[in-house]
Amino acid sequence: MTGSFVWFDLRTTDHSRAQEFYEQLLGWEFGAEDGGPTMVNGNDGPWALVADAPGEESFWLPYVRVDDVDAATKSAVELGATVRQEKTAGPAGTFCVIADPTGAEVALWQAAA
Repeated sequence: MTGSFVWFDLRTTDHSRAQEFYEQLLGWEFGAEDGGPTMVNGNDGPWALVADAPGEESFWLPYVRVDDVDAATKSAVELGATVRQEKTAGPAGTFCVIADPTGAEVALWQAAA
């Protein structure tokens, strides 16, 4: 379904502390730590990624499914959004990070064909 949240990134400055917090608070299970990004696992498989924050603050980044990432990005900009990360190809699809007119960030994600 287009417009649905499909993935989440926790971009953090402290993997270990964040992981310990969510394990204790919510019982989340994490994939094997290898010094890089870590998957958050649920009953149906991974649903989030813990990765390094690009700056000095940690934040959650939700991904929303769209049918066409280029068209959705164009519409978002026309509605007042700012592109924070240009279109990027990943293993499961293509995404672009935008900030809405209030500054909140979201990734527009199109599944791979």
